Amino acid sequence: MEKNIRTLTVLYNTEISNKEISLFRGAVLKSLGDKANVLYHNHTGEETFRYSYPLIQYKRINGKAAITCVEEGADIIAPVRDKIRTMRVD
Repeated sequence: MEKNIRTLTVLYNTEISNKEISLFRGAVLKSLGDKANVLYHNHTGEETFRYSYPLIQYKRINGKAAITCVEEGADIIAPVRDKIRTMRVD
């Protein structure tokens, strides 16, 4: 049985190194504040985690910052896509 899996990849013009991917992820989370859904970070508490395939992934594609969303991750990123476009990675 074949299943179609929905994906959405948001590719930014900003070049990042492999070392900066975690900073990129942190900048996304900071821009969302306390509104960040568990799918953005996979933490369910201070020391507990969502043990499942990450539905929002922070990546480097062809040297550029990217976010790949799978299934429900694609649904929840749409409202904040523009906000994420204006963030600053320190």
